[in-house]
Amino acid sequence: MAETKTPVRAKVDSVRKPAKAKTCADCKAFSAFQYWKDQTLSPSFNWEIDFSSLVNIPAGKRAVIELVTSLIEVPGNETARLRLYTSLGSAPSNLDLAVERQSATGAATAQYIATHPLRAYSDNLIAFNINRDNGSTTGYALICISGYIADN
Repeated sequence: MAETKTPVRAKVDSVRKPAKAKTCADCKAFSAFQYWKDQTLSPSFNWEIDFSSLVNIPAGKRAVIELVTSLIEVPGNETARLRLYTSLGSAPSNLDLAVERQSATGAATAQYIATHPLRAYSDNLIAFNINRDNGSTTGYALICISGYIADN
C-alpha cells in the first residue's frame, strides 16, 4: 500500500489558523444567580432582608437584577410595602416595588404578592425593606431575586 504524504505547506497553514472563538446563545447564563430568603417578621414597622452576602460581586463587575418576586403576609387589617435598595459606587438607588393584595377583604391574613421584571444594577448593596403600618404584630416574607454578573 502506498503511503500518502501531506505537503509541508499544508501542515504549516493548519497550525497558523486561529481557533474559532466560541460563541454562546446566552452568555449571561454563565454568571447567572438566583437566591431567595424568607423571614419571620417580628413586631416592627420595618424589616430589612439583605442579599449582599449571597450575591458575590467581584471587583470591576456589577450585579444585574432582572426579576424580583415576593410574598408578604401580615394580619388581615394591615398593609405592607416593598422597597429594593441597590448601589453603584456611592450612588444609592431606592426602588419602590408595587405589591398587590391577594387575600379577600376581612381575611385573617393579608397576602401581598409582587412579581417585577426589571433591570436594577448594583456593585455592592442588594437589600429589601418591608414596611408595615403596624409595628406590634408578626408577619412573614419571602423574596426571590434572579439576575447575572456583568462587566462594569
